[in-house]
Amino acid sequence: MTVGITMGDPAGIGPEIVCKSLLDKDLHDKCKALVIGSAEVINFVIKELGLDAKVNIISHPGEAKFQYKTIDILDLPLDYEFKPGVLQVGNGKAALDQIYKAAELLKSNEIDATCTAPTNKEAMKMAGSKHTGATELFGYLFNAKSTTTVIRQDGYYVFQLTNHVPLRKALDLINEDFLYEKIKEIDSILKGFGLMEAKIALSGLNPHAGDGGLLGNEENSIFKPAINRLREENIRVSHPLPADTIFKRGLKGEYDAIVLPFHDIANIGVKLISDKLPAVVITAGLPYIRTTVAHGTAYDIAYKGIADFNQIKQSILTAAELSASFKMKNK
Repeated sequence: MTVGITMGDPAGIGPEIVCKSLLDKDLHDKCKALVIGSAEVINFVIKELGLDAKVNIISHPGEAKFQYKTIDILDLPLDYEFKPGVLQVGNGKAALDQIYKAAELLKSNEIDATCTAPTNKEAMKMAGSKHTGATELFGYLFNAKSTTTVIRQDGYYVFQLTNHVPLRKALDLINEDFLYEKIKEIDSILKGFGLMEAKIALSGLNPHAGDGGLLGNEENSIFKPAINRLREENIRVSHPLPADTIFKRGLKGEYDAIVLPFHDIANIGVKLISDKLPAVVITAGLPYIRTTVAHGTAYDIAYKGIADFNQIKQSILTAAELSASFKMKNK
């Protein structure tokens, strides 16, 4: 499987971690990967950090060599002078161009999956993007009915019932039908990843999952009716569990997936242990596998040689792994 890696915002840590990951022998031995981005920036990274690598500029994936210590890059030249660690409109345009090119290569089956290095939402907005971020843009480019953010960490998956919406709106969204449809969708996504009878842990909405109605009744009035309907369809979903212990149960291997109600609740748990257990973000709902990292552009440490590449390494490997089973399921 060939993974096309967008190098991300030129001023952030994306180019550095992409280069470091492609020079990792373990990754090289497990998948084929090429970069979509600026050869100028990649050469700058190699020189600035003293990396033992050379660049092979290609015009299409068929020209890639996939040789160890050679970085194949489909060059998208910059039309501005990039400055490490500095927010500029050109950064956003470069990131958008990479995503457009990745989508084009996926649609033409020239790559099998894509992994995107961090982009900056503000820079992309400055460049004219009408979408919240890269995830929403991919959804638009593939006419996806909806997309779901999935995080894979140490063998289990983390889902969010609601994503990039204000908390007040998120609360209003969660009703019985919404929950029923969302868990059905999650079960279908897990089947696409090869988990045909996934065990799903569902977090409650209130402290202590409502504590029998003492701390809120949503678990009884909304969650339980939806869970009963799901179990009638042989979907293996738990009763509402307290959010503060649900990650432990995923780590222990009790469940294949855990479902949290809100964006920040899910991401706090993920990021707290991401140094030891690199997190991979997967965009479900697309006709192809797209992965990314659970961190941002980190302008403050860009080009200093200290950015950790383990998350993007795992994201690239996961893209290659999942694209094989995903393609077989969708034949």
